[in-house]
Amino acid sequence: MEKKINSKVIFGRRNTTELVTKLIKDRTPVVEWPFREVLVKKNANKDIKDSILRFLPREIKISFLSGGDMDALVPGKNHQGVIFLAKERSGKDPYLPLQTLIETIEKKKVPLLVLDRIMDTGNFGSILRTAECLGIQNIIVPERDMAPVNETVEKISSGALHHLHLYRVTNLSTTMEKLKSLGYWVVTTGETGSEDWSKLPEPNEIVVIIGNEENGVKKILIEKGDFHVRIPLGGKVASLNAGVACGIVLDRIMNRIKNPV
Repeated sequence: MEKKINSKVIFGRRNTTELVTKLIKDRTPVVEWPFREVLVKKNANKDIKDSILRFLPREIKISFLSGGDMDALVPGKNHQGVIFLAKERSGKDPYLPLQTLIETIEKKKVPLLVLDRIMDTGNFGSILRTAECLGIQNIIVPERDMAPVNETVEKISSGALHHLHLYRVTNLSTTMEKLKSLGYWVVTTGETGSEDWSKLPEPNEIVVIIGNEENGVKKILIEKGDFHVRIPLGGKVASLNAGVACGIVLDRIMNRIKNPV
Protein backbone atom coordinates (compact mmCIF):
# COMPACT_ATOMS: atom_id res chain seq x y z
CA MET A 1 0.00 0.00 0.00
CA GLU A 2 1.49 3.32 -1.05
CA LYS A 3 0.46 6.30 1.01
CA LYS A 4 1.71 9.87 0.69
CA ILE A 5 1.89 12.38 3.49
CA ASN A 6 1.00 15.97 2.72
CA SER A 7 0.55 17.07 6.31
CA LYS A 8 2.34 17.13 9.61
CA VAL A 9 2.79 13.84 11.42
CA ILE A 10 2.88 12.90 15.09
CA PHE A 11 4.52 9.60 15.93
CA GLY A 12 5.83 7.42 18.73
CA ARG A 13 3.79 5.50 21.30
CA ARG A 14 4.41 7.76 24.29
CA ASN A 15 3.90 10.94 22.28
CA THR A 16 0.63 9.82 20.67
CA THR A 17 -0.69 8.27 23.89
CA GLU A 18 -0.11 11.51 25.82
CA LEU A 19 -1.90 13.50 23.11
CA VAL A 20 -4.98 11.25 23.10
CA THR A 21 -5.03 11.21 26.91
CA LYS A 22 -4.99 15.00 27.08
CA LEU A 23 -7.71 15.39 24.44
CA ILE A 24 -9.97 13.01 26.36
CA LYS A 25 -9.16 14.57 29.73
CA ASP A 26 -9.92 18.05 28.39
CA ARG A 27 -13.11 16.75 26.77
CA THR A 28 -12.04 18.24 23.47
CA PRO A 29 -14.76 17.75 20.83
CA VAL A 30 -13.68 15.22 18.20
CA VAL A 31 -14.10 17.83 15.47
CA GLU A 32 -11.30 19.80 17.16
CA TRP A 33 -8.88 16.89 17.48
CA PRO A 34 -5.71 17.87 15.58
CA PHE A 35 -5.35 14.66 13.56
CA ARG A 36 -7.54 13.07 10.91
CA GLU A 37 -6.17 9.55 10.59
CA VAL A 38 -4.13 7.05 12.58
CA LEU A 39 -1.68 4.76 10.83
CA VAL A 40 -0.82 1.57 12.69
CA LYS A 41 1.65 -1.15 11.86
CA LYS A 42 -0.04 -4.40 10.86
CA ASN A 43 -0.22 -6.95 13.65
CA ALA A 44 0.14 -4.17 16.20
CA ASN A 45 0.94 -5.44 19.65
CA LYS A 46 -1.48 -5.31 22.55
CA ASP A 47 0.17 -2.22 24.01
CA ILE A 48 -0.81 -0.03 21.05
CA LYS A 49 -4.34 -1.40 21.04
CA ASP A 50 -4.81 -0.91 24.78
CA SER A 51 -3.18 2.50 25.13
CA ILE A 52 -4.31 4.19 21.91
CA LEU A 53 -6.71 2.43 19.55
CA ARG A 54 -9.44 1.54 22.02
CA PHE A 55 -9.74 5.19 23.08
CA LEU A 56 -10.14 6.62 19.58
CA PRO A 57 -13.62 7.86 18.63
CA ARG A 58 -15.21 6.27 15.58
CA GLU A 59 -14.80 9.49 13.62
CA ILE A 60 -11.02 8.98 13.50
CA LYS A 61 -9.96 6.76 10.60
CA ILE A 62 -7.55 3.91 11.40
CA SER A 63 -5.38 2.39 8.65
CA PHE A 64 -3.07 -0.61 9.02
CA LEU A 65 0.19 -0.53 7.07
CA SER A 66 3.19 -2.78 6.74
CA GLY A 67 6.30 -1.88 8.69
CA GLY A 68 8.08 -1.02 5.44
CA ASP A 69 5.35 1.37 4.34
CA MET A 70 5.40 3.14 7.69
CA ASP A 71 9.18 3.42 7.63
CA ALA A 72 8.93 5.04 4.20
CA LEU A 73 6.52 7.69 5.50
CA VAL A 74 8.92 8.92 8.17
CA PRO A 75 12.41 7.96 6.93
CA GLY A 76 14.96 7.57 9.67
CA LYS A 77 12.41 8.12 12.45
CA ASN A 78 11.46 5.64 15.16
CA HIS A 79 7.67 5.69 14.77
CA GLN A 80 7.22 2.66 17.08
CA GLY A 81 4.33 1.37 15.01
CA VAL A 82 1.99 4.36 15.20
CA ILE A 83 1.69 7.60 13.21
CA PHE A 84 -0.98 10.30 13.48
CA LEU A 85 -1.71 12.37 10.37
CA ALA A 86 -2.55 15.95 11.27
CA LYS A 87 -5.55 17.61 9.71
CA GLU A 88 -4.81 19.49 6.53
CA ARG A 89 -4.22 23.17 7.14
CA SER A 90 -5.16 22.84 10.80
CA GLY A 91 -2.76 25.73 11.34
CA LYS A 92 -2.87 25.54 15.10
CA ASP A 93 -0.14 27.72 16.52
CA PRO A 94 1.67 25.85 19.32
CA TYR A 95 2.34 29.17 21.03
CA LEU A 96 0.02 31.18 23.26
CA PRO A 97 -0.02 34.99 23.60
CA LEU A 98 2.20 36.31 26.39
CA GLN A 99 -0.82 38.15 27.75
CA THR A 100 -2.35 34.78 28.61
CA LEU A 101 0.63 34.04 30.84
CA ILE A 102 0.52 37.48 32.43
CA GLU A 103 -3.15 37.04 33.32
CA THR A 104 -2.29 33.67 34.89
CA ILE A 105 0.60 34.88 37.04
CA GLU A 106 -1.26 37.98 38.16
CA LYS A 107 -3.58 35.56 39.96
CA LYS A 108 -0.94 33.08 41.09
CA LYS A 109 2.78 32.99 40.43
CA VAL A 110 4.26 29.85 38.90
CA PRO A 111 7.87 28.96 38.04
CA LEU A 112 8.85 30.04 34.53
CA LEU A 113 11.47 28.77 32.11
CA VAL A 114 13.00 30.90 29.35
CA LEU A 115 15.02 29.37 26.52
CA ASP A 116 17.53 31.69 24.90
CA ARG A 117 18.33 30.57 21.34
CA ILE A 118 18.15 26.80 21.79
CA MET A 119 18.80 25.79 18.19
CA ASP A 120 19.00 22.00 18.40
CA THR A 121 15.65 20.22 18.15
CA GLY A 122 16.98 17.33 20.22
CA ASN A 123 17.89 19.64 23.07
CA PHE A 124 14.58 21.49 22.72
CA GLY A 125 12.55 18.29 22.99
CA SER A 126 14.65 17.02 25.88
CA ILE A 127 14.24 20.31 27.76
CA LEU A 128 10.46 20.22 27.30
CA ARG A 129 10.32 16.70 28.70
CA THR A 130 12.51 17.60 31.68
CA ALA A 131 10.58 20.78 32.44
CA GLU A 132 7.23 19.00 32.45
CA CYS A 133 8.56 16.19 34.63
CA LEU A 134 9.83 18.72 37.19
CA GLY A 135 6.55 20.63 37.32
CA ILE A 136 7.25 23.60 35.06
CA GLN A 137 4.41 24.14 32.62
CA ASN A 138 5.13 27.59 31.18
CA ILE A 139 8.03 28.15 28.80
CA ILE A 140 9.01 31.32 26.93
CA VAL A 141 11.09 31.32 23.74
CA PRO A 142 12.24 34.03 21.29
CA GLU A 143 10.76 34.41 17.82
CA ARG A 144 14.18 34.34 16.17
CA ASP A 145 17.11 31.94 16.49
CA MET A 146 15.06 29.18 18.09
CA ALA A 147 14.43 25.57 17.13
CA PRO A 148 10.92 25.05 15.72
CA VAL A 149 8.26 22.89 17.26
CA ASN A 150 8.29 19.97 14.83
CA GLU A 151 7.84 16.21 14.74
CA THR A 152 11.29 15.59 16.19
CA VAL A 153 10.68 17.90 19.14
CA GLU A 154 7.31 16.28 19.82
CA LYS A 155 8.79 12.79 19.68
CA ILE A 156 11.79 13.55 21.91
CA SER A 157 9.57 15.33 24.43
CA SER A 158 7.77 11.97 24.88
CA GLY A 159 4.38 13.66 24.92
CA ALA A 160 5.38 16.41 27.37
CA LEU A 161 4.69 19.04 24.72
CA HIS A 162 0.97 18.30 24.93
CA HIS A 163 0.93 19.31 28.62
CA LEU A 164 2.93 22.53 28.34
CA HIS A 165 2.13 26.15 27.61
CA LEU A 166 4.60 27.75 25.19
CA TYR A 167 4.93 31.49 24.61
CA ARG A 168 6.92 33.15 21.83
CA VAL A 169 8.06 36.75 22.23
CA THR A 170 9.85 39.23 20.00
CA ASN A 171 12.22 40.50 22.69
CA LEU A 172 13.37 38.43 25.67
CA SER A 173 14.95 41.44 27.37
CA THR A 174 11.71 43.42 27.36
CA THR A 175 9.80 40.36 28.52
CA MET A 176 12.17 39.91 31.47
CA GLU A 177 11.58 43.52 32.50
CA LYS A 178 7.84 42.91 32.41
CA LEU A 179 8.10 39.76 34.52
CA LYS A 180 10.35 41.53 37.04
CA SER A 181 7.72 44.26 37.36
CA LEU A 182 5.27 41.51 38.32
CA GLY A 183 7.50 40.38 41.18
CA TYR A 184 9.69 37.74 39.55
CA TRP A 185 13.42 37.24 40.07
CA VAL A 186 15.48 36.39 37.00
CA VAL A 187 18.05 33.61 37.37
CA THR A 188 20.63 33.15 34.62
CA THR A 189 23.22 30.41 34.24
CA GLY A 190 26.79 30.40 32.99
CA GLU A 191 30.42 29.57 33.68
CA THR A 192 31.03 32.84 35.54
CA GLY A 193 28.09 32.38 37.90
CA SER A 194 28.14 31.65 41.62
CA GLU A 195 28.08 28.13 43.01
CA ASP A 196 25.96 29.33 45.93
CA TRP A 197 22.33 28.53 45.15
CA SER A 198 21.09 29.01 48.71
CA LYS A 199 20.06 32.64 48.25
CA LEU A 200 17.63 31.97 45.41
CA PRO A 201 13.96 32.86 46.02
CA GLU A 202 11.13 30.34 46.10
CA PRO A 203 10.59 28.46 42.80
CA ASN A 204 7.26 30.20 42.12
CA GLU A 205 9.06 33.56 42.11
CA ILE A 206 11.78 32.53 39.67
CA VAL A 207 12.28 32.95 35.94
CA VAL A 208 15.23 30.75 34.98
CA ILE A 209 17.00 31.30 31.66
CA ILE A 210 18.81 28.50 29.85
CA GLY A 211 21.17 29.69 27.13
CA ASN A 212 22.35 28.71 23.69
CA GLU A 213 24.34 25.49 23.27
CA GLU A 214 27.46 27.32 22.07
CA ASN A 215 27.34 30.81 23.56
CA GLY A 216 25.18 30.48 26.66
CA VAL A 217 22.83 33.21 27.86
CA LYS A 218 23.03 36.57 26.09
CA LYS A 219 25.05 39.19 27.97
CA ILE A 220 22.13 41.63 28.08
CA LEU A 221 19.95 39.02 29.79
CA ILE A 222 22.66 38.24 32.34
CA GLU A 223 22.95 41.96 33.08
CA LYS A 224 19.21 42.23 33.62
CA GLY A 225 19.18 39.14 35.84
CA ASP A 226 19.06 39.15 39.62
CA PHE A 227 21.08 35.97 40.19
CA HIS A 228 23.78 34.36 38.06
CA VAL A 229 24.64 30.78 38.99
CA ARG A 230 26.64 27.90 37.62
CA ILE A 231 26.78 24.14 37.98
CA PRO A 232 29.98 22.99 39.72
CA LEU A 233 31.90 20.66 37.41
CA GLY A 234 34.62 18.32 38.62
CA GLY A 235 35.64 16.64 35.38
CA LYS A 236 37.95 17.60 32.54
CA VAL A 237 35.11 18.47 30.14
CA ALA A 238 34.24 22.10 30.79
CA SER A 239 30.65 22.19 29.55
CA LEU A 240 27.36 20.31 29.54
CA ASN A 241 24.81 19.65 26.84
CA ALA A 242 22.04 22.29 27.09
CA GLY A 243 19.40 19.65 27.79
CA VAL A 244 21.44 18.04 30.55
CA ALA A 245 22.36 21.41 32.07
CA CYS A 246 18.71 22.45 32.07
CA GLY A 247 17.73 19.28 33.93
CA ILE A 248 20.32 19.89 36.64
CA VAL A 249 19.39 23.56 37.01
CA LEU A 250 15.65 22.92 37.21
CA ASP A 251 16.11 20.11 39.72
CA ARG A 252 18.24 22.34 41.94
CA ILE A 253 15.64 25.09 41.81
CA MET A 254 12.49 23.00 42.14
CA ASN A 255 13.77 20.50 44.71
CA ARG A 256 16.02 22.61 46.90
CA ILE A 257 16.26 21.63 50.53
CA LYS A 258 16.26 24.71 52.67
CA ASN A 259 19.02 25.09 55.22
CA PRO A 260 17.64 24.48 58.73
CA VAL A 261 17.19 27.62 60.79
